[in-house]
Amino acid sequence: MKNVVPALLGATLFLGVPSAMAVDLPAPAERVVDYHKDIAPIFEERCIKCHGEKKQKSDYRLDNRDDAISSGSEGAAITPGNSAESLLVRLLLGADDNYDIMPPKGDPLTPEQIGLIRAWIDQGVVWEGSAAGTTEAMAEKNDKVAFAGLGESWFVEATAQKGPLATWQIVDEKGPEGETAIALTKPNHTDAGTYNLLWDTKTQFKNGEIAVSLKSISGEEDQGGGLIWRAKDKNNYYVARFNPLEKNLRLYQVKDGKREKLASADVERAADQWSNLVVKQQDNAVSVTLNGQTLIKADVETFTEAGGIGLWTKADAATIFTQPKVSM
Repeated sequence: MKNVVPALLGATLFLGVPSAMAVDLPAPAERVVDYHKDIAPIFEERCIKCHGEKKQKSDYRLDNRDDAISSGSEGAAITPGNSAESLLVRLLLGADDNYDIMPPKGDPLTPEQIGLIRAWIDQGVVWEGSAAGTTEAMAEKNDKVAFAGLGESWFVEATAQKGPLATWQIVDEKGPEGETAIALTKPNHTDAGTYNLLWDTKTQFKNGEIAVSLKSISGEEDQGGGLIWRAKDKNNYYVARFNPLEKNLRLYQVKDGKREKLASADVERAADQWSNLVVKQQDNAVSVTLNGQTLIKADVETFTEAGGIGLWTKADAATIFTQPKVSM
């Protein structure tokens, strides 16, 4: 007889697989999860015996990152950036009538353990010994979290961070032209002065064009969001953002963690509509276009070298974005 998973605290979701049932999904842990301290002990005690180097039931392996996100007779066990749709989470919850709850022997994992695994997946499956987990910045607690959903050069960070980092995920919804969409789904903090970042350290942008579409999900303190570019680190970059709550488009620079307004334009547009934001820079000249109208032109002088690009929201703004398109 199939084991029965106990009632768990969290949001009730219907997981989109055949024979799936509605389950109470434990919330992800509200902190940065460390693979070595938080995840490896769970896997070693409850999973590796059947899904390790010596034995791989159903062709699943959980002893290395590459296999965990790609192997298995029923598809990959883990979808980086999306714990709610990861098969591993469904199996740990007993959320599929075709399978026993995992592990099949002993007590089910606790909601706290599943919450740690969920947060680890949502934060990009940072794994000791993998390319995602060996950068110098990962040594600084709560400083940078790999986001493998867009590639291992993408990281979650925050400027003036107070509280946990925000949760970013690849989501099922597509952009206005069917593009991959990324959302800040949970701010995980209430600080009005925190700037939430998801940025690419590999792309080095100096001159050219960056385009993104965005749509607000929620936010009482702030809404919307925008693009960062020529980013040196989490405290130094340019940002152009659209805020439907304040009804404006603005160009800022963030230098040494402090934001300075460079230009502004009034814009009125519903928060639940897709908006297209385009930033162009040539040497010191910047223009910002929203939905085909160039509303901001400015000369800037602070950041003169190439730097990273990425996505930005402020405070509690939860926003969905398309993957930025870069032309240089």
